[in-house]
Amino acid sequence: MRDSGRARVVLAVLLLTAFTLITLDYRSGSGGPLRRVANAVFGPIENAVGDVVRPIGSFFSGLGHLSSYKSDNAKLRKEVAQLRSQLRLTDAERARLADEEKLLHLDQIAQFRIVTARVSAVGGSLDFESTATIDVGSRDGITANMTVIDGDGLVGKTLSVGPTTTTVLLANDVKFSAGARLESSQLIGHVDGGGRGPMTFTLLDSQGSIKVGSRLVTFGDIGQKPFVPEVPIGRVTRVVPTPGALTRTAEVTPYVGFDSLDVVGVVVSAPRTIKRDSLLPPTPTPTPSTPPPSTPPATPAATGSPSPTPSRTH
Repeated sequence: MRDSGRARVVLAVLLLTAFTLITLDYRSGSGGPLRRVANAVFGPIENAVGDVVRPIGSFFSGLGHLSSYKSDNAKLRKEVAQLRSQLRLTDAERARLADEEKLLHLDQIAQFRIVTARVSAVGGSLDFESTATIDVGSRDGITANMTVIDGDGLVGKTLSVGPTTTTVLLANDVKFSAGARLESSQLIGHVDGGGRGPMTFTLLDSQGSIKVGSRLVTFGDIGQKPFVPEVPIGRVTRVVPTPGALTRTAEVTPYVGFDSLDVVGVVVSAPRTIKRDSLLPPTPTPTPSTPPPSTPPATPAATGSPSPTPSRTH
């Protein structure tokens, strides 16, 4: 009984002492003696464990974000591809807009009534080597034997017409022929497609003169079919010698790029008269050449003999 009572007294004293120390430590703030002792004993152990655990925690945290990084990279690559595609599309639209503006400019000067169309295919058909299919037809007022142009000049003429599509004979086909006139003159002849070779112009006047650089326009047919007048054809690049012949021949480079046709116009009607040579592109203005610097006159070399003294007249 004495031992039990004594133990209770000791326990009560210990509890009172602990309570007192905790109260004093709490009131003293973070720098209390108990806390200093705990920090001194357990601080190094805590720091060592933290140095070991911290890289491991960062590693597993990075693993958690790895799938997110991969998703972001894939999304970025997709957006870059879409932007590149949009840029390519923008370039195509910009080129098409330029073609339409040139065609509109030519149409406004000539006062043609045209139906614009897109070239959907280029190849050979109907026993011709060079034809194109356009996306307009009889529903749009198109008939056979109409002039087809683009913003640069003569493309060809309509051949076979369906409700919504039309086959066009291109001017570079070997079976193509159209009346032509030399710029700033009354000299006429006919221009013929050369297939894979150059177009040719035959002048129906053996006394007429053809010069390299001369430009050609369509002469026009009766009733303006198949060709309306004054449409630019091309430029003479070589005059073929034909001594003693009744005609003269020249090679011609067309204005139209037949390998890159896109937007064209079918001339449905044209005015009775069109100002001569008004549809030709402007002639390039030559750049004035800079004259060479003038050389100053040479100074006479000094000699050892004295110069004569001019005499005085008294």
